[in-house]
Amino acid sequence: MSVVEMASEEIDQFLACARVGRLGLCLADGPYIVPVGYGYANGKVFFHTCEKGLKMEALRRSTNVCFEVDESTSDASMFKSVIVFGESEIVDERDRMMPYLQKLIDKYRVPLGFDEYLAKRGLDREKELNAVRICLITPKKITGRKLVPREKH
Repeated sequence: MSVVEMASEEIDQFLACARVGRLGLCLADGPYIVPVGYGYANGKVFFHTCEKGLKMEALRRSTNVCFEVDESTSDASMFKSVIVFGESEIVDERDRMMPYLQKLIDKYRVPLGFDEYLAKRGLDREKELNAVRICLITPKKITGRKLVPREKH
């Protein structure tokens, strides 16, 4: 077995399809990693988060972030890993947030529009939109590696 670089098309497909990513942030006293549901479109990673909390404090403190997705078999005989080094942006304008929120609903296979999704769950639209934010990550560098069987010569 050998570790090889993933092609950019494979990296894009993996980022688009993986279910959970890990967001790496810098706190005042050290690193912080948190799992997030996310989307990937137009070359950017995005996720929703609450307007308050440790994640938002860290995002406001430093825009430098790291984002990772991986997949492995139970015995680690096969794996893929993609790491995005990037710059974060907090989006709080509703008009800009809505397409991303809908993309997240669509990715996680809820066949509903945003307002219908909220109503079905008994959530108040205004309260939810006041509390949520979208974070965009614009990549500066992306690496992708995978373990593959060695070719026999």
